[in-house]
Amino acid sequence: MLNAGPETDRLAARWRAAEAAGDRLLVVYVTLGDPLTSGPPGLGPAVAAAGADVLELGLPTPGTRPRGAVVGASFERARGTQLAQVWAELGELRRRLPDVPLVLLVYPETVADIGWSALLAESARGGVDGMVLTRPSVAALRRVSAAGLSAIPLIPPNVESSFARDLEEAASGLTYRPLAARTGDPLEPDSVGRLAARLRAGATTPFIVGFGIRNEREIRAAAPHVAGVVIGSEFIARISEVSASGRMTYAQQLIGRWKSATGPVGVADPGGES
Repeated sequence: MLNAGPETDRLAARWRAAEAAGDRLLVVYVTLGDPLTSGPPGLGPAVAAAGADVLELGLPTPGTRPRGAVVGASFERARGTQLAQVWAELGELRRRLPDVPLVLLVYPETVADIGWSALLAESARGGVDGMVLTRPSVAALRRVSAAGLSAIPLIPPNVESSFARDLEEAASGLTYRPLAARTGDPLEPDSVGRLAARLRAGATTPFIVGFGIRNEREIRAAAPHVAGVVIGSEFIARISEVSASGRMTYAQQLIGRWKSATGPVGVADPGGES
């Protein structure tokens, strides 16, 4: 069972509802403090209203430099934002989205810059439901879970199988499996379904999948094998090409199309054809 925040188990509730409907979670990533995603008032709530089931939130700190080019650039745009402002933005998101699960993307550098105690305390205060740990340890996952948050390990495909099992056992319910080496890295055409099926064959717990998913066809290919899909780099890259005045409308259109591809899930398509 998923473990989430002290007020209500939003993440587990959303996951159960999706499963009951034959649907899959659509998780959309944005970086707190990035003018591109924070500047348009109401972009986060608009994305949720358009169909995003969960918002995954990057937390910019001085030492955190993601490897993916698009997410890395997003962190650079947010670099001058004070941490107090970032926490305030998180609190405002929770106020406007009382029922939408919010999960933080946490790097080791995030913890080094903020410290576990402050990170967990501010996350709980801001209404965070869970944390995706990019380089997880069993001890860190247990610490997150003990704080009343869902602990979601990112498990790369090349990790030792015994360690992957340890991470799955320490997770609160869901794990996160990447398809590519870095977020935003391109995938071979028609490979998403095969990759997702391969991950499912080796997994012992339900997982969300990300890193490289770009469109509805790829979402449909992954959906039969996973609990949900994450789109981050593609979302940020797409909305960066649109003027500020049209960004919110375009973002809603994107999310609407992507959400329409998450279900109801039919027969698995290992070849990735839609």
